[in-house]
Amino acid sequence: MTGRRSPTRDNGQAAVEFALVLPLFVVLIVALFDVTALARDQLLVDLLARNAARRASECSSVEDARQRAHEVIVTADRSDADWHMTFEDGTVTVKVSLEPRTSLVTSSMRWLGGTRRITGVATFVTEFEIGEQ
Repeated sequence: MTGRRSPTRDNGQAAVEFALVLPLFVVLIVALFDVTALARDQLLVDLLARNAARRASECSSVEDARQRAHEVIVTADRSDADWHMTFEDGTVTVKVSLEPRTSLVTSSMRWLGGTRRITGVATFVTEFEIGEQ
């Protein structure tokens, strides 16, 4: 009986360790996707604000500037995008905000902190003298 080992109680140890680590791993993966989605949406609002302000700065009237900015925002195909434009001291400023697209987990936890929107702001010098009407 020298080559025979006595039975141990480690038969389910790997399964228990896996069961303990799996939820943490899933949370980490979901968090990674959420951070990526937030970064993508932040880049989107910055790009929308910059492009809308650039296109509006090329206009000679307020209505034309608003129309061009609206066209830029519409191309993003985000119905939740809100934007506001102001003219001041030969500059045009566009502020764009939207609801971030995140996972179901973080969306369902919104009750903790209310609605959060991502905002981007851009200011360009106008090519023509236009004022708020």
